[in-house]
Amino acid sequence: MSSEEKIGHHEALSLLVIILSAKVFLSFPRNMALLGDAAGWIIVFLAGIYSLVGYFFLSALLKKYPGKNIIQIAHQVSGGICGKLIGAALFLFFLMTTSLYLRQFAESFILAILPRTPISVITILFLILLVYTALLGVETLSRVAWLLGPYLLIALIIIFLFSLPQMTFDHLVPVLGPGPVPLIKYSLTHLSLFSEIILFGIIAPLIRSREKINRIGLYILGVAVVINTGVTILTTAVFNYVETQKMVFPVFQLTRLVAYGEFVQRVEAVFVFLWFFWAGIQLSGLFYGAVTSFAQTFRIKNYRPLTLPIAVLTFTISLIPASMTETVELGDYTTSPSLISNYYSIAAFGIPFLLWLIAFAKKHLGGVTND
Repeated sequence: MSSEEKIGHHEALSLLVIILSAKVFLSFPRNMALLGDAAGWIIVFLAGIYSLVGYFFLSALLKKYPGKNIIQIAHQVSGGICGKLIGAALFLFFLMTTSLYLRQFAESFILAILPRTPISVITILFLILLVYTALLGVETLSRVAWLLGPYLLIALIIIFLFSLPQMTFDHLVPVLGPGPVPLIKYSLTHLSLFSEIILFGIIAPLIRSREKINRIGLYILGVAVVINTGVTILTTAVFNYVETQKMVFPVFQLTRLVAYGEFVQRVEAVFVFLWFFWAGIQLSGLFYGAVTSFAQTFRIKNYRPLTLPIAVLTFTISLIPASMTETVELGDYTTSPSLISNYYSIAAFGIPFLLWLIAFAKKHLGGVTND
């Protein structure tokens, strides 16, 4: 990670919000309907609240060790070997999330506008973008996110406004879906819904306004919770939870409802381009996390030579699912909670909690933790 790279707090906010909310364009609303029926949005909201609590430990570490990222903190707090293991776990997290999202976005573009294009072609085109943005650095990527963020938000608002006439709030009944106990259980076991916040632990030292770092993380999670919860409510209210469960990419179906009179029809192709920018920023951010976490773990000063080999690895993993159905099922929290939910939750919230415990214990046992 280049020490010369610096990003503003607005840029960091835009980048992380886009990364945490890009999943709404994929099978996320469907997965929430599968988990909570009409109350899937409550799972999202509660998981967001719990994630805010989990973020406390990451925030406390960043405050205690200013100028260091989560992997550097792991090396200092837990020692060289444990630090490398923690760094490797974070690298695998970023690698797996990038690969899975890459495949899902590629499948969504095939479904939307490129039905005869081989999946490998779209994946390679995305990877070229990821390698290029990684070489440019996170400073450039965050500026692009800050530039395009308002337009992407406007696109979401347009989808929401044009979907209002189709909304039926009876579709949100029963309000508690399967019941309060399952909702609380699912929200606790699916903290992975906001696991990408761990990327903030990688880029936090690059933010110019260090006194605002803790608040920025709270704002990021707050905005992401609102967007993800709102989209989940929208898809359920428009289609009802039974139909949403049958859809692969519910938000794409929402864009087909956008119409104005007899002249403005079938405008989903316009939203596909905005969809592409949202996906590009998210995937680029996660890919940057994979490359830099590997470099930080093994103390490689210049991460850029790693971009190509990690891109090849990402490409290979993304092609492991044999079909779109298998790809969606890999991200289905109801069928693969041990792979997706548990590991992602441990990487994003368990690791900061563990490091915080070690630092806390060392402090009270008289150890030196922030030399």
